[in-house]
Amino acid sequence: MVDEAPAKVWSDQRDLPIHLGDSGDGFRIPGKEKWRLPDALAALIGFVATLSLVTLNLESGNAIQILVVGVVLTVVAVWALDKLPYRRPSLRSRFTWWLANLRPQIVSSHPVSKENPHR
Repeated sequence: MVDEAPAKVWSDQRDLPIHLGDSGDGFRIPGKEKWRLPDALAALIGFVATLSLVTLNLESGNAIQILVVGVVLTVVAVWALDKLPYRRPSLRSRFTWWLANLRPQIVSSHPVSKENPHR
C-alpha cells in the first residue's frame, strides 16, 4: 500500500544535536557515549599525529614517551572540547546579559560601615 500524501518537512529539525558516535540502531562507539564533530576531530587528529610521531621516532628511543604524551594530550583535548556548549545562547539571554552589563550592580556580603567605607 503506497501513501500518495506529500512528505512533511519539519523546519525545527536543524536544531537537533547530531552525535557522531550514535548510528541510530543502538550501537555506540565505546569510551564516550556522545561524540560531536569537535570531539571526533580532536580524537582523529590526536590519533593520527601520535601514531605518525611514534612511527617516525621508532629508531630514536623516544617512541614510548611520545606515545604516552600523545595519548594524554588527545584525551585532554577530547575532554576539553566536550565541554563546549551544544548550542549558542538564545537572543533573549544575550539581551539580558547586555542589559546587565550596561549598569552592573555591586553586591556585598557584608554591609559597608560608615566610619571606614573602604573595608
